[in-house]
Amino acid sequence: MNSMEFELLETILYDPPAGFFLLDKHLSRIKKSSIYFSENYGFFKKIATPKFSNLIETKLYQCVEKLGENVKQRVRLTINKDGIPTVSSTILQSLTSSPEPLKIVLDTKFTPSDNIFLYHKTTNRKIYDDARQHVHLDLIPGSNNKDDIFDVLMYNERNEITECSISNIAVEFFDNNGKLFWKTPEIECGLLSGVMRSYLVESGDIIPGVITIKELKTAQQEGRKIKCFNSVRKEYQVALINLQDAYSIIY
Repeated sequence: MNSMEFELLETILYDPPAGFFLLDKHLSRIKKSSIYFSENYGFFKKIATPKFSNLIETKLYQCVEKLGENVKQRVRLTINKDGIPTVSSTILQSLTSSPEPLKIVLDTKFTPSDNIFLYHKTTNRKIYDDARQHVHLDLIPGSNNKDDIFDVLMYNERNEITECSISNIAVEFFDNNGKLFWKTPEIECGLLSGVMRSYLVESGDIIPGVITIKELKTAQQEGRKIKCFNSVRKEYQVALINLQDAYSIIY
């Protein structure tokens, strides 16, 4: 672990005039990761101080000023093992919305839930790149491809779904009174605690729980909805597609 070269990572939406979306949650997550790697592996300087938070925020605002404060931007924040932050940004093109759900496919192999890089957002994306390669998706997350498949859905050794390569996921379920609610996989299943996920859980819009592959497929067969979400794209509907019939057949 000590010899591995990776940095802590946050991808943040700058959306004027509101500013940085869920910035406090992004900063809280990256601080917790720095503490985790510092206390458990003896590297990564702890950055959980008000002074350091102020430094990061200053760098974030200086970065977006270069492209224009009235421009929607995707801002990339990384922090290396010495606690040095680097910030860059790109103009965020309007995300096209479609009445049709975006297509996702199930990974062909499970991802063990004990992989620590599932629980911390870092520049080490091997687990996600591997999942995309398994289903022959471009390694650039969310990029277009010939099969029009948007993302890959991962699952653990217990056949519990976890997350997609660039987002968390939720599925509609019925409660004991027959009322629909949204359930999202529990962190313990092996997934990143996305800041949008945290926001939706805290607001009561989604409830954490275990979702098996079978339950997901049954939900879709019964016409219940599936959605993905992250803090840049926010929420969008998805549909699980059979990899062998990716052009037309939905489970």
